Amino acid sequence: MMAIGARRALFSAMCSLLVAACAPLPTPTATPRPLAPMRVPTRIVTLVPTETPQPTLTPTLPRAIAPLLGAWLIDLTLQLREGITFDDVRFVGTLSLDVQLDGTLAGSAEFYPAIWQPPCVTAALDAEPIRASISGTLQAAEGDAMLAALRLQPENALQTTTLRIACPDFPEGVTLSEPIFWQAMRAADLLGFSVPLQAGFVRRFSADLSGISGGALYGTLYAELRVNR
Repeated sequence: MMAIGARRALFSAMCSLLVAACAPLPTPTATPRPLAPMRVPTRIVTLVPTETPQPTLTPTLPRAIAPLLGAWLIDLTLQLREGITFDDVRFVGTLSLDVQLDGTLAGSAEFYPAIWQPPCVTAALDAEPIRASISGTLQAAEGDAMLAALRLQPENALQTTTLRIACPDFPEGVTLSEPIFWQAMRAADLLGFSVPLQAGFVRRFSADLSGISGGALYGTLYAELRVNR
């Protein structure tokens, strides 16, 4: 018979083997995979070349034109003489011009009437001046000279000039209201004319006005042009 101590030892050994057999198997540890770098998609952008701005070209002016650029004044005086009733009617005005880079001209004009007829008492009764717009171009003349070819456009081609005169032999006086200025300008061919753009230049001429306006402009027109800067 086996001793009691030996049997206890055998029983303990068998229990140990049984516990070991029933114990759960160890969970296998996964081997970590090396980290792969994240791929970022590359976007290829094609730049459209921008147009290189071209420098603005300054027009080359003829040497004869360059000194003429800017403002000019043309003083114009009309004198109506030897009329039936009005012996000395005058219109004094100024044409203001500006010469542009392209050789064109633009401006305006104003004229004011007056009467000089002593010993009579005279008066110009219009409150507003006679106005016109001006256009034109520079034209080459002989040598290096340049002419301003001008055209006057009346603001009101039918604008009247109202004049009054009272003299010792007819103290009751006479009043005239007619578009005599533009009639005189047409008679003298001054709605369009050419003049050299030279400071100090003066031109004088005359024209016969007899019978142009049914007697109102009988006589002679004397005109003077004077160019200034």
